[in-house]
Formats: sequence, structure tokens, C-alpha cells
Amino acid sequence: MLRLHVVGPRTGTPLQSALADAPWEAAGFVLDDAGADVHLLVAETPVSPADQTAVLAQARASGAVLVIAGPTLRHLAGGELDVLHAANATQPPPHHVRLIPEALDWPFGPIEVLDTFPLTDPVGRTLVTASVAYAVYPVGTVLPPGDVIAIGVGNAPGTWTELRFLQLLHQMCTSALGKQAAGDVGIGLLGFGAIGAEHAAAIQATPGLRLVAVADPNPERRAAAAAIVDGLPTFESSDALLVQSDVQLVVVSTPPNTHALWAQRALTAGRHVVLEKPMALTAAECDAVLDLAESQGLTALVYQNRRFDPDFRTIMRASDRLGEVFHVEAFIGGHSHPCSYWHSEVTVSGGALFDWGSHVIDQLLQLLPGGIEYVTAINHKRVWHDVTNADHARMTIVMEGGREATFIYSDLAAAIKPRWYVLGTNGAVVGDWRYERVISRTAIGTLAEDVLAPADSPPVMRFVAPDGSVTVLAPPPAEAHPFHADLALWLRWGIPPRVRGSESRRVVSVLQAAEESAALGGLPVKPS
Repeated sequence: MLRLHVVGPRTGTPLQSALADAPWEAAGFVLDDAGADVHLLVAETPVSPADQTAVLAQARASGAVLVIAGPTLRHLAGGELDVLHAANATQPPPHHVRLIPEALDWPFGPIEVLDTFPLTDPVGRTLVTASVAYAVYPVGTVLPPGDVIAIGVGNAPGTWTELRFLQLLHQMCTSALGKQAAGDVGIGLLGFGAIGAEHAAAIQATPGLRLVAVADPNPERRAAAAAIVDGLPTFESSDALLVQSDVQLVVVSTPPNTHALWAQRALTAGRHVVLEKPMALTAAECDAVLDLAESQGLTALVYQNRRFDPDFRTIMRASDRLGEVFHVEAFIGGHSHPCSYWHSEVTVSGGALFDWGSHVIDQLLQLLPGGIEYVTAINHKRVWHDVTNADHARMTIVMEGGREATFIYSDLAAAIKPRWYVLGTNGAVVGDWRYERVISRTAIGTLAEDVLAPADSPPVMRFVAPDGSVTVLAPPPAEAHPFHADLALWLRWGIPPRVRGSESRRVVSVLQAAEESAALGGLPVKPS
């Protein structure tokens, strides 16, 4: 974490208020006026030469980097910081500025902000660029002698609330401070089914991560893994993977009832851990994993990949329009035979609510933060007696203040409910399922048509205003492998990931309470 001192008032104008509300901690900063690593100057009025000298001297006295950002550049004249002469530079109107890191250890690629910046000539060492009218200009620059960073964007308050922008600022500051990232993270995959292949693709596409080993008892899966990386070591034994010296992190993709076992083995072997969902089948098992990780100085995270689904991110982005969200319904299902193998075996999967619920409850707890009063649930077993999971399950979480969220998973729903039904005090969001088809040709050229299950396509999201008007909501721009990019930033630079192990533990505690409630006929149970 970098210690940050914001120079000047932190409240008042929209820009200063945005600085106060910015997600600094999530971007790897901690606000600390004394002994800061970074002094951030964002001034909306002229800064005199004397004040420029004083601010620069204060930063240099503590060995910190001084960042001059946004409108500050237009309000410097005649002082030591007026290196770019931005006060006299042309500045285009606000537009979608595509920031391109040029000399940074950055795993995300370009980011976009709605902002503007002065069109200045290069001075010093350029870290970030952007283009206007096909010409490339410096946006983030380390000025000589190397302890001052000038950032052209940051004029719009919304820029300072963008997590990716603040993370990019973190990388600019660490570069100016001469800090070095840890080396590439060697990752071993324990299990190489469909989700293992997904992890492999994400690791290969994320700078700072490296796939170094795979373990799976199935020889065909080992061969598939070896085909991805030339010379990749593969093992039949999971224990053999844990002793490989270049494996620094283990992704546990085994069935859920073994997650805690393999996580503890990997942690005991000194490896970081990423677990598939759910984290485990009981809160006690989650606690054992998290406590061991803390005692070893290691990381234990859960691959909550649906935290980044377009429909869920659309709801989160619409939260300001919704007002206070007080009622949420989420539905997954249809009328068909449950999937086979461990997904439908209650002793392995944890039950019908655990399988999809490990995704959905994580989303619901993000939508409705705060304390939980109790959980109720009911399980139905009526048709599919060849498997042990419930055919239909309903759970309701009652939050502090009476807010509530209901999740239904069903293999008996001939008529399906909307994926999302979200009520706020200022409006509602409804997510309707789509029925998509994949059209292709057979080997002899005839039509081949595959009808996707509703859950395999992102739903159409609509905002309904109190007057009945309906707006179709566009999803935010997709991120490329966001969980794995977060992982690279966390293990190499110390920038906290958006998904925390404690959050996944809470998901399991809620699901466990739901299964206990169902066993009691629907009586309320408070999660542990």
C-alpha cells in the first residue's frame, strides 16, 4: 500500500468531494498525511510560485513523489512546477479519453475515462499517452529529476471514482518511486476440467501470471493441458504438483467437498490459493482455510467470476438511479433433468442452493450490503429421484432494516421467472432471459442449430422508472479476465483484489444457514 497525502481541502467542490470519496484503499493507497509516499496536488485555483515551491519542498523532504493532476496543470505559472506550460496549451472538450500505458507493469491494457487533458509536448519520461485527432500526446509524465508526476486527466470528478484510473495512478507512483514488482507468479492448476481450461486461458492472457504445472488424474485432460503450453509439466498426483518449486499459487478446481482439504495442503506447502466456488461446504472449513492463510502470510481467494458478469455490473452501475435497494429476486433454472456427476450429489456439491448459489448469493450480498438478520429456505424433492440434490429450492435473506433478497433455483420451472427483479425507492431493474441459438453447418453441410439454455446468455436489462417509462440498459465495457488481472496486481504490487476471501466465506455461511433452515422446514436461521 502507498501512503497518500491529498494536498488541499477534501470537500467542497464536486472535484474535491470526488477525491474524498474515491476508492483509495481498493486501488492500493491509504490516506496518511504524515510520512506519505505520495503527495497529490489537485488545485482548482491558481497556485502561486511560492506555494509551488513549498509543496514540492514538503514532498522532497519526506522522500515522496509529488503528483500534480487534472486542473492543477492549468493553474501553474512561473513556478518550479510549470514545466509543461499547460496553462497556454490547447485543451479539447471532454471526451472519451483512452489512456494507454506505455512504460508500466500494467495487466489490463488501455482504460477509458470521460475527461479532457492539455495537448502538451513531451517533457521527461512518458508513462501514459492518449490521442487527439490522430496525434499522440503525453498524459502521464515523470518530470525531471524524477520525483514529480504530471497527469493531464482528472479534470472531471468522475475520473477520480474510477478504480482502474486510481490503480493506474498507483502504478505511475510506484514507477516514479523506483519500486519493483515481484516476479511473474507461477501458477499450478489442480484439476483441468472445463473451468481449469478457463483458468489456463486467463493466465496465458494476463501479464505477470505464468502457467507452470497441471495436475489431473485423467490422462486426456493432462494431454489437453500439455497442448496449451509447450513442455508444460503435468502430473497425475495432486501432491506431486505441490512440491514443484516454481508453483507459487495453486488453483483448486476439485469438487467442492474437497476444496478445504486441498487448500490447506497447498497453504501448508507455502503456496497461495485460489479456490473454485463454493469456498467450502461449511463456514468452519472456510475459517480453517483463511486462518491458515493468515498464519502463513499467504493469500486465499475464491474465483467469484460472476461478480464481473455484464448483467450484474449493469445493476451495480444503475444503483444510483435505483435509490435505496430494498427487495431483490434472482432466479436460475428451467424444467429439465439436473446435470450429472457431483453437481447433483448433495454430499459433494452441498445441495442445489450451493451450486448456483455460490455465484448468486455473492452477487446479492454485494447489492445489499450490511448485516443479516436471518435466512429461510425450502427444498422440494418431487421428480428427479435419481440424484440427491433438491429439484427446486428457494431461500430468502432478510437484512438489517427489513431489506430482503430471494434466490430460487429450480429444475421444475416450466415457466421461468426473470433473472433479476430489483426494487429501489426510485425505480426498478428487471433482467429478462434471452433464448439464443447457435447456427452452424454439419459435416455434410446441412443446418446445425443449438438452442442455448437461458442461463448461457446474458439477460436483457431494463430500468423501469416510477412513471412507467422503460429504458434498456447497456452493460459496462467488458474487462478482459478481471479476476486474474486483479490477482496479478495483488501478488506483484500489493493492490487489493476486488474479491476477498472473507466475502466468499460469508457466502458459504449464508448457504449453510439456508440448508439448515430447509432441514427445519423453513424456520429462520442466522448465519454464523
